[in-house]
Amino acid sequence: MYLLAVETSCDDSAVAVLDGNGNAVAELVSTQIVHGSYGGVVPEIASRLHMTILPGLVREVLEKSRISLKDIDVFAATAGPGLTGSLLVGLSWTKAAAFALEKPFLGINHLSAHLHIHHSSPVEFPAVALLVSGGHTMIFHMPSWNECILLGTTRDDAAGEAFDKTAKLMGLGYPGGRIIDQLAETGDPEAVSLPSPMGSKKLPEFSFSGLKTAVRLAWEKGNVSAENLSASFRKTVCHLLVSKTMYQAGKYKARSVLVAGGVSANSLLRSSFKHQCDKRGISLFLPPIEHTMDNAVMVGRAALSVLEADPEAHSPASCNTFPRWHAEKLSPLSC
Repeated sequence: MYLLAVETSCDDSAVAVLDGNGNAVAELVSTQIVHGSYGGVVPEIASRLHMTILPGLVREVLEKSRISLKDIDVFAATAGPGLTGSLLVGLSWTKAAAFALEKPFLGINHLSAHLHIHHSSPVEFPAVALLVSGGHTMIFHMPSWNECILLGTTRDDAAGEAFDKTAKLMGLGYPGGRIIDQLAETGDPEAVSLPSPMGSKKLPEFSFSGLKTAVRLAWEKGNVSAENLSASFRKTVCHLLVSKTMYQAGKYKARSVLVAGGVSANSLLRSSFKHQCDKRGISLFLPPIEHTMDNAVMVGRAALSVLEADPEAHSPASCNTFPRWHAEKLSPLSC
C-alpha cells in the first residue's frame, strides 16, 4: 500500500509517500524563506507560494518513489489547525486528486499529526506527550494511540513564539529558536534572573507573555549580552516545559514520554528530558531533528493510525479547514 500525505498548515510545503508500515518511501519539505525579511509569516504570501510549490513537489516525490499518482492507494492532508489560506491549498489539491482517482481521502488534525511522528516507534502506554511549537504548547495524557486527552495548554503565547519574539527583540532574525539555542551554548544561564510564570509543576498550563516582558526589560537595560540573555531565557523555558511534563508523567504513571513540535529540536530541552526520563526509568521519544518541524511524514502516520483502527475510514468531500482546535480529546481524523 502507498499513502501520499500533504502538509501546508503554515509556511512549509511538505509531501511524502509512505508504505503501509509508516516508512517514508520519499519525502520533501520546501521552506518559504521569504518570510524572514518580514520577521514572521505573512499568510497571503504563504498561501500563494504553496500554490506555486506544491504541484512540483508532488511530482518530485513521486519520481523519487518511482511510482505514479495512480499507484497511490490513500491520500491524506492537514485540515487544521493552521493558516486558512495555506491549509486550503494542500487540502483542496489532495481532495481533488483522491476524487479524480476514486481513492479514499483523510483530513488530518495537525496537532495529532505531530504526536504521530512517533507512531512507528515502540511506544508503551500509558504515555504523556508534550507538543511544543511556534503556535502550540500542550500536554496530553495518552492511554493509547486512540485516546489523547488534553491536560493543559498555554494561556497566551506558545513557547516557540516566545523564542521567536525574543530573538526578534535582540535583532537576531527569524525564525529565532535555533539562533537562541546556539547563542545559549556560550552564555551563562544564571546571568539574568527571569520569572517563571505559572511555575508550579503541578499545573499543566503555561504562560509566556510575562516572561517575554521580563526579557525585554532586561535587554533594554543594555548591560547583558545576547549570549547570557539567550542562555537564561532558554533555561527558564525548558525548565517549565520539562518539570510540568514530568510531573504529569508521574501522576499518570506513564511508561513513555513523547515530545513533538518545532521546539523539540532545542538541545537543552532534549538533554533535560533525557536526563529526567533516564532517572525515572521512563521511555523517551524525541523526533529526529528533520521531523521536529512541520512535515508530511507525520501526517501520513496519523492517517495510517486512523486506518489501523478502521480500515474503511475516510473523510467526506465536504471536509474543510479550521484555524483553531478547541476540544478536550484529540483525534487524528479531523473530519
